[in-house]
Amino acid sequence: MSRIRFLCEFSIYTSLAFIFSYLESLIPLPLPFPGMKLGLANLVVLIVLYQKNPGYALGLSMLRNLLNAFTFGSLFSLLYSTAGSLLSLFAMALTLRFSKKRLSILSVSALGGIFHNLGQLLSASFFVGIRSILWYAPALYFSGLITGILTGWLAGQVVQRIKNG
Repeated sequence: MSRIRFLCEFSIYTSLAFIFSYLESLIPLPLPFPGMKLGLANLVVLIVLYQKNPGYALGLSMLRNLLNAFTFGSLFSLLYSTAGSLLSLFAMALTLRFSKKRLSILSVSALGGIFHNLGQLLSASFFVGIRSILWYAPALYFSGLITGILTGWLAGQVVQRIKNG
């Protein structure tokens, strides 16, 4: 792939992820726990993970986190989202690489959603202590599972349409 094509594709994927993050910030979720999101930008990262490679997905994810923190967030949001993104992407990439029978994109995404929230929980525990937020773990587990399934289903639809032309 030429360098220009790479930069154009990467820019388009980054723009899509950034736009999805912005749209997600406009959707108020009536949830009893703060900080829970749908993870729409992770849809783009998941598609890139399946269509390209883990390094490409990592670059996209880190750039999106940086842009989001400077635009909508803070240093803490950058730390939390980066911890979640790194752990999630690591778990999904390892699962894709080492699973004997390739798991569905829905399963990989559900795992990614759970590990994303685990990464954020571990990051937050560094600042406030694990005991003060341990009660939050079950809610984060189930929200990661549910949003991961939703994201995986959407990504599966997109990947299928890309394959069919």
